[in-house]
Amino acid sequence: MCSKHSSPARSPKYDRVSRYLHTALATGVVIELLLQAVMRVPAGVGLGKDDWHRESFEVHAHFGPAVAVICALFWIWIALPFSRPGIKHLFPWLHRGPRPLLQRELSELRRLRLPSPDELSPLVGTIHGLGLLAVSGTVVAGFVSYLGYYTGVHVAPRILHWSALALIVLSWAVWAFVAGHASMALWHWARTDARHSQPDTGAS
Repeated sequence: MCSKHSSPARSPKYDRVSRYLHTALATGVVIELLLQAVMRVPAGVGLGKDDWHRESFEVHAHFGPAVAVICALFWIWIALPFSRPGIKHLFPWLHRGPRPLLQRELSELRRLRLPSPDELSPLVGTIHGLGLLAVSGTVVAGFVSYLGYYTGVHVAPRILHWSALALIVLSWAVWAFVAGHASMALWHWARTDARHSQPDTGAS
């Protein structure tokens, strides 16, 4: 008769609020990217051809502030001392402690070895952190464009021009992070599925 040993429950890597905000932000960002891919920016409010490309722009522009609010809430939450894993996990290269592990994980990545999905990884945190910076940049640039386009706030044409260019460049960076995030998730899933599908050769 085998005795059952209860192992201590492992605390989750991310707290519930962090997971919810991350999911909401990622969903909003993907929606905005898809709308941006098909929209056409008219010359001004009420100008341009009224078609589905124009409607995509209107939805993109008016949905942007909601994404900005979620992004701001995410920054506020991860900066709080009781959030898990917190802001330090997203920028491990700024701290001396996790740098050796980050360097080791980068070396492993060059050999096509991913960090374990069960543990907090400085490499994964770095990717999330850089992605959050890119998303935050698009939020700021989009907010400036929104002010200059839809409101009566005067924004200098030069600032509008550079914010529009920054929005385009950073949007491509966000696309790269989204693709990388999805690829790593699929890679982890494939490895886990392959490991679980292997026959158990241990003695019964």
